[in-house]
Amino acid sequence: MVKLQSRTEPKLKREVGLAQLVFYGVGNIIGAGIYVLVGGAAGLAGNAVGFAFLIGAAIALFTGLSYAELAAMYPKAASEYTYLGKAYGNHFLSFITQWMMLATELVASAAVALGFAQYFQSVLASPTWLVAIVLLAILTLIGITGVKRALRFNTVFSIIAIIGLLIVIAAGAPRFGSVNYAYSPGGLTGILGAAALVFFAYIGFDNIANLSEETKNPQKTLPRGLLISVAISTVLYVLVGIAAVSIVPFQQLATSNAPLASAASGAFGPVAYDIITIAGLLTTLNTVLVLLIVGSRIIYGMSREGVLPRVLGRVNPRTRTPIFASLATFAVALLFIPIGNVGEVAKITSFGSLLAFILVNTALLHLRRTAPHLKRPFKVPVNIGWVSVTALLGVITSFALLTQFDLQSALLGMSLPISGVILYLLFNHGKIFAIDSRLHQHHEEK
Repeated sequence: MVKLQSRTEPKLKREVGLAQLVFYGVGNIIGAGIYVLVGGAAGLAGNAVGFAFLIGAAIALFTGLSYAELAAMYPKAASEYTYLGKAYGNHFLSFITQWMMLATELVASAAVALGFAQYFQSVLASPTWLVAIVLLAILTLIGITGVKRALRFNTVFSIIAIIGLLIVIAAGAPRFGSVNYAYSPGGLTGILGAAALVFFAYIGFDNIANLSEETKNPQKTLPRGLLISVAISTVLYVLVGIAAVSIVPFQQLATSNAPLASAASGAFGPVAYDIITIAGLLTTLNTVLVLLIVGSRIIYGMSREGVLPRVLGRVNPRTRTPIFASLATFAVALLFIPIGNVGEVAKITSFGSLLAFILVNTALLHLRRTAPHLKRPFKVPVNIGWVSVTALLGVITSFALLTQFDLQSALLGMSLPISGVILYLLFNHGKIFAIDSRLHQHHEEK
């Protein structure tokens, strides 16, 4: 079998430590979603928006634990492709799962870039499409210059995002307990609907696994970084939700274009509005950066597995980054610039991600049953025999959230796996059920 990359060719460099990985994870999770979607969530869940964030966190944690175990076992880029391949040895299922995750990253990067452009337009009049394209180009260049440099930008922007959320929490802290946080005008249905919406704000924890080949001591660092990132984001989200409805009535939040900025200004005045708006702007920029990094690593990993053109798996010998995969990510993201509806993109992204999360959780369960002998540097706690309780809950809760989408969003979400089938047929000449011996074999970690 011909290797996709010879020993003399450059590889990705392991230079990401735990602190950088945590900031990367937090930067992935705390993005544009929390600054935009908390208003819509409040409209559905009312004062109980904090419970919606907790439900979203629980679902993220169930699946996040599965990612933590699998990432420690198989520290590879194109993580979902690897996990499904190791579990089932089937190209088709692996490709479709990874494609859904890749497509959500590319669509979201374009939509969020356009959201940044709309923010920017209020500062300096300019065509939104042009600003979005320039932003994607600049951030792609930053990513190409080296992952360490890109993560330095990410760290700074992540800190700004956290500061923005802390300002909102500080604004609401004196008013904690001023409203009934269990009140939801839509009852449990409203809370679950809000949870389906805010789950978009948690998506990103899974992307940590795609830095596996650039992380130091990935067997230990990846699980820790993933779980710490989810924990930090959950605490901030729940407190922000409680603070927001404590300051501003949920009916008013639901109609605001900048709900968190409105909440902060309600306590600290107009200056706070400007500060939170700037924080939201930079957080949006950071979201685009991490989405482009993740997209390029997925494309790189899929190329290394032989399911995308091999040129996309080449690494620049000086910067040690997948330059062709990065350029491909940029080029495809440009195609989605006309979409522009962040709310609809959030639903599509959540739908596709939930489908993939179900498959990842089932992959963990399958490996537990069929390959119990494999070395697991990190093993998810709470098990009944070979059954991981959290992975099973990840499957159940992901299915439950899928039922909360309206028909239009569900149909748009289903376009992701359907488009993956079409691409698979193009790349693999119709060999849908081909078995790759590399994927079928289980190798113990030494």
